[in-house]
Amino acid sequence: MATKTSIARFTYFLSLFLLAPISFSCTGTNGDGGTAYYISSDGDDNNSGTSENKAWRSIDRVNNHDFSPGDNILFRGGDEFEGTIILTGEDAGSDELRVTISSYGEQRAVINGKDKESLKADSCKFLTIENLAIRGQGRTSGNTTDGLLVTKCDGVLINELEVHGFQKSGVHVHQCNDATITHVYAYENGFAGIHVTGTTMHDPKNYDNQNLYIGYCVAENNPGDPTALTNHSGNGILANSVKGGLMEYCEAFNNGWDMPWTGNGPVGIWIWDCTDFTIQYCVAHHNRTNPVAHDGGGFDFDGGVSNSIIQYCVSYNNEGAGYGLYEFGAAKPWENNIVRYNISKDDGILTSGSVGIWTHEDRGIMRNCQIYNNTFYNSQHDGSNIALSDNYPGYVFYNNVFVYNGTLIAEGKALKDEVFRGNLYWNLAGDESLFGFAGLNKWAAATGNELVGSEMVGLYQDPMFTDAGSLEITDPEKINAEHLSGYFPKPGSPLINGGIDLKELFDLDPGAKDILGTSIPVGEGFDIGAIEPAE
Repeated sequence: MATKTSIARFTYFLSLFLLAPISFSCTGTNGDGGTAYYISSDGDDNNSGTSENKAWRSIDRVNNHDFSPGDNILFRGGDEFEGTIILTGEDAGSDELRVTISSYGEQRAVINGKDKESLKADSCKFLTIENLAIRGQGRTSGNTTDGLLVTKCDGVLINELEVHGFQKSGVHVHQCNDATITHVYAYENGFAGIHVTGTTMHDPKNYDNQNLYIGYCVAENNPGDPTALTNHSGNGILANSVKGGLMEYCEAFNNGWDMPWTGNGPVGIWIWDCTDFTIQYCVAHHNRTNPVAHDGGGFDFDGGVSNSIIQYCVSYNNEGAGYGLYEFGAAKPWENNIVRYNISKDDGILTSGSVGIWTHEDRGIMRNCQIYNNTFYNSQHDGSNIALSDNYPGYVFYNNVFVYNGTLIAEGKALKDEVFRGNLYWNLAGDESLFGFAGLNKWAAATGNELVGSEMVGLYQDPMFTDAGSLEITDPEKINAEHLSGYFPKPGSPLINGGIDLKELFDLDPGAKDILGTSIPVGEGFDIGAIEPAE
């Protein structure tokens, strides 16, 4: 169940970002060229529905009406309505006049789909769904569907929803362009809290969703689908088949703990079969998996992801990798991705470590990833920073902090073509050996890693963090100096001005700022890790 603390935090979270309220007239005219229709538990389906005093009573009455651009469908706050709202292309809005489903009054209305969806919309363009509680009978108590299923509804806006009790996903958006999902609290669902899908898994070039935005959402305690016996379930926020996406200020935690499948597993926040997608300012923590399965990590770029970025994110205490870079064999190549200015603390409790890198045997193409200015900290017993299942061309590691408590790389493949420059290494267990060599200098001399010409640019030194084990961020808006203070280097730290200039050396654009928004560089040179403290 959702905890009182998390619900209280989310209530406060919503209050900071509410959109401007919609104004409705009790005469049924909403002022925007459409009609407002009211539904209440003491209404009558024989009424006109065009005022609070002439409200309809049921979802069936709503489903029997074709709505026009500018119309608003308003359920009385505090009332509960059983059934599935069904909208089709005959209920579509326009770019200027949207069709809106919402609550009226001071509370949210509850739409209880019981064992089915609470709302289904197909080909209903320019639709707004907001300010509702979407409820199902429970993922293990009879529900067999998604909570909100929106298909081929371009321009859909989903905002300010509380969604729980569905066996599949709380919110499922399928083949929609220009979709916006904000302020959704999705919990106690089976497959995922929020899920965006398409049909292009085997398509080498096309995508079904374009221009997706997901922001200010929380996916908590979505444990797993009890009927998913051949694939993963229990994800927080997941998107696939997207060209052009942005996800920011989202939190995913305590998902995946009741997944029945024992193979591949869930992840807190992840995408696959996507291109030009950015995930930033998000937090993923305490996500889980079946104890004998894989994954259970914080973030993941999976099969077929290209030209995408994970930046300014925080991952900690996940059972799988903090940042998974995986390819299961998608039709599109996994290539040209960036992971920068992120923090991982004590990830990989059951599998992997701070970063997991893997492909499914010889299926799919995986190449070219820039991993720079991240802080990877793993103080667990035998805690590693990298889990490498094979070797892939074009993987580079620059200006990262690697703090580990066993070996830098977990059991798996040895390094081959991967490139390391400007990183700092520190073994909490005191073992200075690297990759079978007696130390950093021996490894560098043998492989050319951590050398620019003949100059050593890598460091094996204590990073001198203030208090690296103290990380407990739950609100993405608190990715700031106060809540990341444990990862600030103390005065005299080798991290300060210890990095290399990526633009000068490799013509790589390092970005304009660090995880705290500080412009880089500060002082005489670039710093190592996710934080570049102001001097």
